[in-house]
Amino acid sequence: MFIKPISPKGSHPGPARIKRPSEKRSSSSSATRALDVLELFGNERRPLRAFEICRALTMSPSTADQILKTMVDSGHLAFDARGKTYRPSPRLVGFSSFMVATYGAEDRLRLLVRDLHQRVGMVITLTTPNDLFMQVLDLAADPGHSPERGLRVAVFGSSIGSAYLSTLAEEDLAHLAYRARVPDEAMIAIRTDLAQIRHDGCANGPSGAGVWSLAVPLPHDIEELPLVLGLAGTEDRVRPRLAALARDMHSAIIRWI
Repeated sequence: MFIKPISPKGSHPGPARIKRPSEKRSSSSSATRALDVLELFGNERRPLRAFEICRALTMSPSTADQILKTMVDSGHLAFDARGKTYRPSPRLVGFSSFMVATYGAEDRLRLLVRDLHQRVGMVITLTTPNDLFMQVLDLAADPGHSPERGLRVAVFGSSIGSAYLSTLAEEDLAHLAYRARVPDEAMIAIRTDLAQIRHDGCANGPSGAGVWSLAVPLPHDIEELPLVLGLAGTEDRVRPRLAALARDMHSAIIRWI
């Protein structure tokens, strides 16, 4: 796939508004950790002992013991006393079947994110719209450079948000702009930028101090959920290679999706 060279001016005027999970008072760390346990079983695909779960998720033994006992009591995990191992219970079969029917059994989205990270050596994210923000669903980054999980970035004023907005019908775009209180005069420039993004096949722009990002929307006929593939790195590494990195992103999408 040929990608037209992208203008280095970017697709929005400045760094986007970012909302961190720690800012949400309604967040439940216990619920999040319980979901981490289920995700770990999906990655390992075998029964696990408590110490393995503690080590993989960096939980204290007391926290793990409380969460695992709660999940066993609720019927979401089953405990084998002979091997002292835990595994997801049959109660979750319906959930897992729904996930496979929605995303396929090959874990292709996670493979896409990790393959692209290995290829370009930068932070790779998979995001979806969540109200007026783009929610990070999955990411791959070098140790010590991983963004906070659950990070949300404003739809208006970000590369990943602009990539998503470029896929919307005018009616849906106008509705989001109204809810976000975007001035009418600002929407003139935004619509021009979105037309350029549709032409280029991706969005690009600053994502913070010294950081530049690229974003490509996944085709609507691939997943039922709107998804955007993002790439971020230092400006001196990304801006001079915009066209080449865009080609890498599109080829990775073709390979895995």
